[in-house]
Amino acid sequence: CLEEYIGLVVAFTLSSGIEPFLRAVREAFEALTPLSGLEIWTADEAPGLFAGTSLNQDHLWTTEALSTAFHAAHGYTTSSPQFRHLVKLASELGQEERRAFLKFLTGSATLPEGGFEGLRPPLTVVRKERPSPPLTPDDFLPSVMTCAHYLKLPEYSSFEALEKQVKLAMSDGQSGFLLS
Repeated sequence: CLEEYIGLVVAFTLSSGIEPFLRAVREAFEALTPLSGLEIWTADEAPGLFAGTSLNQDHLWTTEALSTAFHAAHGYTTSSPQFRHLVKLASELGQEERRAFLKFLTGSATLPEGGFEGLRPPLTVVRKERPSPPLTPDDFLPSVMTCAHYLKLPEYSSFEALEKQVKLAMSDGQSGFLLS
């Protein structure tokens, strides 16, 4: 009967069919560290160790948290308008935009445990070289060195210019390392 068939397919797909693979993963993991060692973390903490910090932890995305976690250097200070605009933009991103922002900045769609503060090296925002006239910084996208967490941000003339170019880089820079 159809119900019995569906029940057998579900049981195989979710249990007996994947049991050998799960056993192999467990044995490989235990070869690195005993599973009993994981008991020091709670059920809420453990996923963050393996999959990164959740994008819905809004306290990591406040202007205060971001201002502390982002480091300004080489042409920018924490009081530079472009730095403050970047912090404002990041604090206003929704969950899917956060994912794209992180993927653009770090190559990963999640944050390590501790959020931006957990990045090693820390995220550093630097001023991108000014273009030769008649071009202006507003004509250029930001670029990034993902492994170094190093964002090269043009000296945009306004929040709107920064928002437009950063969001464009976030979406167009997802498929490769073309914006480095």
